[in-house]
Amino acid sequence: MPKIFERIKNILVGEKTEIVKILEKVPIFEGLNLLELKKIEIITHERDYMDKEVIFHEKEPGAGMYIIKSGSIKLSKKADNKEIFLMSLTAGDFFGEIALLDESPRSATAASEGRTKLLGFYRPDFLDLLKREPKLGSKVLLKLAQMIATRLRNTTDSRIKGTPDGNEAKY
Repeated sequence: MPKIFERIKNILVGEKTEIVKILEKVPIFEGLNLLELKKIEIITHERDYMDKEVIFHEKEPGAGMYIIKSGSIKLSKKADNKEIFLMSLTAGDFFGEIALLDESPRSATAASEGRTKLLGFYRPDFLDLLKREPKLGSKVLLKLAQMIATRLRNTTDSRIKGTPDGNEAKY
């Protein structure tokens, strides 16, 4: 049996797969039932990355989000011709989710640190899901909107409490 058909059979029949266990821990898929998670699994794309391989560059149009299955990712940004380290992400973390909503330029560069496996969840697949499975797509979209709203509130709160250099914000 071709590998793709075997994967689809394993996804639709049986218990939780390794990928479903990863997906259910990602906030935008929180609260989805097993069948819904399996439908998401079908449209994810798994890829291996070598050490220091770039997943995407800063300022490139966003294509989708990524979930780290194993390994780690370094996020960095260029300023004054220098690379500034932003953060490292590890297994279970996700990044690039804004690209599910629009194709605006990436705000940072993402590169693997050591051998890394990622699950890609891409905008075209998500838009297709919204058409084919509007209830499921709407659940994911609502969770994504809630997550972005929370981040915006946190950014606003931290901005009001003070600037990154520790000084009081002046408005």
